[in-house]
Amino acid sequence: MDFTAVPLRDEQDRRVWELLVCDPSGQFRQAQYCSNQEVNSTWVAQQLRHYLEIAPQPPSAIRVFRARMSSILQRACDAVGIPMLPSRRVYTLNAWMRERAEQVYPNETQFRYCPEPLVEPEPPDPARLPDKLQGERWALVTLRAADLQEAESWPTEFGELFPVAWDTLAPDTIIPGLVITSRRALPMAAWMTGLEPAYLSVVQEQLILEAGLNDRYLFAPLKAEKLRAEAEGFAKRQHLAQGIHFLAIQTDLKAQSFAGFWLMQHP
Repeated sequence: MDFTAVPLRDEQDRRVWELLVCDPSGQFRQAQYCSNQEVNSTWVAQQLRHYLEIAPQPPSAIRVFRARMSSILQRACDAVGIPMLPSRRVYTLNAWMRERAEQVYPNETQFRYCPEPLVEPEPPDPARLPDKLQGERWALVTLRAADLQEAESWPTEFGELFPVAWDTLAPDTIIPGLVITSRRALPMAAWMTGLEPAYLSVVQEQLILEAGLNDRYLFAPLKAEKLRAEAEGFAKRQHLAQGIHFLAIQTDLKAQSFAGFWLMQHP
């Protein structure tokens, strides 16, 4: 779910807001404009009640990624009895938002299209990775897109996939990933689930794990030349694969199953 001002103005030159709600598959989508005077949790809760009535099935939680709106959305979720989950694992929603920005708002006849410059806040410095998530070994690895499409059938205890438009990627596209190995792989995977891992990024000779709303963890410094080269290759492959990559946790690199496997996408 997202609730924010969009680049539209009404007849009185007031900002127009929009509530977007979708399921992970993108099959269930609901969009509703909101006037500037109605921006509150009561209005959002009213819309959510209607969506819950028409949804194929009720959600176990509603993911919210926009920190500055979390208080309003938390109250709305409380009002309808659905837990709110702070998370940036909203890949389907992000794709839908880009689609609306390119194809919907510029063509709105009811409102005036008024794009505003996007100012991204400086991200916080990464924190130390919790001890419970530090494995004995780790490696940057790759899989072909064709192989990764079969991930739903892989034996995995924890983790999460998301719908990928595989038809937009060649079967031989190389998908980069990070594998962590540990004798306590299962409890580590359970802890990783609680972090809501969003994506991995290579920033200033550091491998960063982005998670939750705005949590950032230093997974590893990249001071050695070999590590820097591997990380640069990871970032390049990530870009060529539309940001798609993965994080896996195993007992060892030869294991035939995963304690945890997360498909992710860099924005």
